[in-house]
Amino acid sequence: MTDRTIRTLQYLMFEVEPHDYSEELEAVRKEQKALHVSGDTALQAEAADLLAENAVDMQSYLADWHLKSTKRHPDTALSGADLMAEVEKNYALLEELGGWERVAAAKAKAAGVKASNLLRLARGADDGTHNTRWGNDYASGLRNAMQKGAILVTTNPVLVGTAAKEDPAMWLPVRDRVRADNPKADAVEVAALMTIKVVVQNARLLRPIWQTCDRKLGLVSLQLSPKEAFEEDVMIEGALRIYEGLKGELGGTPNTVFKVPGTKAGITVAGELTKRGIGVNVTVNYSLPQQIAFAGVIERNSTAPLSFRTQMDGRLDDPVGEELKAAGVSDWEEVKTWATTAIRQREYRLLCMAPQQGGIGFTKSFCLGAAGRGPWNISRSVTDGPATLFLTVFPQRQVEFDAEPREIDPRAIWEPIAPEKLSTLLHHSKLFRQAFEPDGMTPEEFDTFLPTQQTLKQFSEAYDKFVAWCGGNDNALA
Repeated sequence: MTDRTIRTLQYLMFEVEPHDYSEELEAVRKEQKALHVSGDTALQAEAADLLAENAVDMQSYLADWHLKSTKRHPDTALSGADLMAEVEKNYALLEELGGWERVAAAKAKAAGVKASNLLRLARGADDGTHNTRWGNDYASGLRNAMQKGAILVTTNPVLVGTAAKEDPAMWLPVRDRVRADNPKADAVEVAALMTIKVVVQNARLLRPIWQTCDRKLGLVSLQLSPKEAFEEDVMIEGALRIYEGLKGELGGTPNTVFKVPGTKAGITVAGELTKRGIGVNVTVNYSLPQQIAFAGVIERNSTAPLSFRTQMDGRLDDPVGEELKAAGVSDWEEVKTWATTAIRQREYRLLCMAPQQGGIGFTKSFCLGAAGRGPWNISRSVTDGPATLFLTVFPQRQVEFDAEPREIDPRAIWEPIAPEKLSTLLHHSKLFRQAFEPDGMTPEEFDTFLPTQQTLKQFSEAYDKFVAWCGGNDNALA
């Protein structure tokens, strides 16, 4: 979709008042019909995109924020029936213009949205059934995720590179435009500019949510070079520089948080940025000792509305599984899936529960599960506890979670772990013991923890390929 189409879609969902919506949308339809009659094939395609996508929007979670919100519009909020009447008008116009296939595609997409387990997860958080919210873990596709209830997004140079590899037709022109607009920029600078461009696009999509929710939802997690994970001064300087640039791009306080690695240097960076009111998202983070260290420094220093402590589920479970396999554990593939579940239960109980419930009750940073390997990583992260638990989900994991009907248990986070499975983890995995015990590692050991080393190595290699591609090597991402 073109930028103009996206701006119009956002305007219709978030800016038009409910009592004006029918009239405003009718004016948009007349405009799109005129564009179609012009005979310009590009404009015809743009008009069809807008009418079809707006029809899906009206049947999706996007309508919940504003048009259907009785909290914001107690007397004028639109009903589902009101919006379906407008949907049918869009379909009728598309068919009049010969877009029967577009109507069929829009109906199929809307049906998928309505059947989505992720949509039920989002609405369950809204109605107080549980306290878990989710977001998109990818550089693109955010609007599709928002239709199913996504309220945040995470991105980094590696994810932008992955998106560019999977969809070169979309991203090559973006790269070439960035290079043309910045002829003196080297490949590293182009990579940073590309990442920031994605951040700004996503931040604009989420900004209406951020403005509606007291700046505590609708955030973009931004990470620059993974090669700076041990250099606190470089990370702080880079984050402050980018933050000022984002202020100009977004016309005010950015709805962003900065990804800070769960290294010893990262502790200082998290304290310094949050002290300045800039939220962080602690990444390259797998263990309870890391969670305790970062939660503590954020709680002591932060004036930011919100920060996250990401637990990279699969990036711990995978090497734990290798240890179990090497030890001859026959059901190692099943047992490893409980590693981060056990850690998350302990983390939530210790850091999020109130003192009278046996916890510390930190309020300035929140658990965030990421890098999941299957539906269990989502299902076992649902809580009805006092602190919101956030998730970011890869697109392929979103598809898997929505592939069949699933029960969403508000207390699934406390699903009992079979004693024999926990015993197996403790006895056969040194990595699990380091991650599970509150004193399993010192901050100095965060840097040498195997998952940290593996993740930063992979991210750095992928980053180098992305930088080469940004420098003009079209084959670098192959």
